[in-house]
Amino acid sequence: MSYRNYILNIFCLSLFMSYSNSSIAQESFSLQEAIDYALENHNDIALKKIEIQDAIENVRELRAIGMPKVNGKIDYQYYFSVPKQVVEDFVGPSVVEALNSIPIDTVPIPNPPTRYGELSFFQKNNLNVAIEASILAFDGSYLAALEAAKLFKEFTREGIEVTEQTIRAGVTKAYLNVLILDKNRKILTENIENLEKSKFEIGQMYENGFLEKLDVDRLEVSYLNLKTELNKLNQTENLTKNVLKFQMDFPLEKDITLTEDLDLLIDAVRILEEVNPEDFDAKNRAEYEQINKGIQLNKLNVKRFQRGYLPSLVIFAQAQEQLARDRLFDNSTPGFIFSSSAGLSLNVPIFDGQETKAKVARAKLDVERRTIDLENFEKGILFQANNALLQYNNAKSSVETTERSLKLSEEIYNKSLIKFREGVGSSIEVTQSESALYMAQSSYVSALYSLLTTKIDLDIALGNL
Repeated sequence: MSYRNYILNIFCLSLFMSYSNSSIAQESFSLQEAIDYALENHNDIALKKIEIQDAIENVRELRAIGMPKVNGKIDYQYYFSVPKQVVEDFVGPSVVEALNSIPIDTVPIPNPPTRYGELSFFQKNNLNVAIEASILAFDGSYLAALEAAKLFKEFTREGIEVTEQTIRAGVTKAYLNVLILDKNRKILTENIENLEKSKFEIGQMYENGFLEKLDVDRLEVSYLNLKTELNKLNQTENLTKNVLKFQMDFPLEKDITLTEDLDLLIDAVRILEEVNPEDFDAKNRAEYEQINKGIQLNKLNVKRFQRGYLPSLVIFAQAQEQLARDRLFDNSTPGFIFSSSAGLSLNVPIFDGQETKAKVARAKLDVERRTIDLENFEKGILFQANNALLQYNNAKSSVETTERSLKLSEEIYNKSLIKFREGVGSSIEVTQSESALYMAQSSYVSALYSLLTTKIDLDIALGNL
């Protein structure tokens, strides 16, 4: 291999390693990194951003109603048969009257009979070129609607905070599920390793005639039960990780590694300062501001309908050139004739069958409805926060109780195992203490999970998540 090829291979290998390391790094997440990934990539957030952009465009569209409008127009019309009008013959009677008015000695000329003829003021070819401009000078409903559109944009922005809160809660709980499952697996693995040691020791004692076969069988049953539980956990691991990936909107076909330390999370929760129920404030919740914005929108809706009683004014102007010829390209006849005009259009509502009155009444009912919704929300948040705090305190007490129970169960199991090895205890005593230990371990892990999830529920209730 030449030196040049050697350097090239080293360079390619370095690039590959860099790419591999970056790929692995992208698939490892702490809890905060998982939340940030979800907030950046979740489809619900993308949809909310689309709604915000749509609200911005809606404001722009509504604002355009009050902006000046300029339109150009070209009309061409060809008459196969020009329109005509039937008119009475006024020439003959006029001539007779004029002749009769001459002072000569003749017999007056009698009036001719009434005759009718056809008269047309149209040409076969008609071309009209015009430019028109108009502006909405005043419309009370338009001004209120413009104000409401701006507020709706803020209302939509509040919605994204509610969605982000929901995503943070979902990702956090799914992340903790995976950590709790991993802790359960570690406990089971440790128990299996301890049983394997005990199996070996008790097997030796049985071969030397110090124990009965029943003692070995009891231990073997416990060992097989633990192996079964471990297999179940291993099979559940992919399911819990898939739930987390779904909450994050992470590709399901890719593997994911969690880097958070569960014990550190638990320690952080356990040293949390006491929460005072008097500090509960519904205004800290993202939903509160969204409901409040909804009430303001409904009030603006009332204003918009009330202004429907006011007149509206439009200012317009027009300039045009018109060409009328029997033959379109016959330049011997007159060409384009220019004309221009300007004016005002005032629309004054007089009676609309009480349609506006009904709209105002319904809009006011919407304000009342949303106000009651806000009151119910405040009451519900107070109930939710107090309930979440109660469950959180119960979970803390449960962790302390199950932790003490676990330590006692471990001591009892170890003592019963020592007594059994020394020949002063029975295998039944070991089996019972072993079952109690496993139950205590399960209760402790469940208490830890309840502590973490109730802390999340408390943060949601307080608006801290």
